[in-house]
Amino acid sequence: MTLAELCVKRPVFAVMLISFLVVLGVFSFRDLGVDLFPKADPATVTINVRLPGATSEEVTTQVVLPLEESVSTISGLDELNSQASEGSARITCKFLLEREIESAAQDVREKVAGAIRNLPPNILPPIIQKADPDSDPVFARQPRSPTSKSNECLKRSTELAKSA
Repeated sequence: MTLAELCVKRPVFAVMLISFLVVLGVFSFRDLGVDLFPKADPATVTINVRLPGATSEEVTTQVVLPLEESVSTISGLDELNSQASEGSARITCKFLLEREIESAAQDVREKVAGAIRNLPPNILPPIIQKADPDSDPVFARQPRSPTSKSNECLKRSTELAKSA
């Protein structure tokens, strides 16, 4: 006997089953925690390295591979991507959502500092940048006017924004 047949033969059972599910849903919904702005972007740290005069193959073998080997041991690392071109390389480290960007960037700095002795001597100091989408501007404006100069237009829009 299927659930549909049981509910047709015993309508009181069907009503009680639906009532139970509704009450369970109400209590569950009441205890459901909702965050206004949940963190949905993973911590991302980028390492930019320059080796002047090197081909992309040399950059890959002499710079990218040692750095990747060192950085890949960081806990909480989710994804590691690298791009090498003539004279430069970019390594992007994405971490799990639970990982704070400050501690992730500090761990990357420590690993890069430890691996720098294995890199060629003519390498420029690596640049380590944090990519934090929360610090990006919410609103950007570029006012234009066919009749007034850009400075006047910018000044007027700034006054309007401050008064609002």
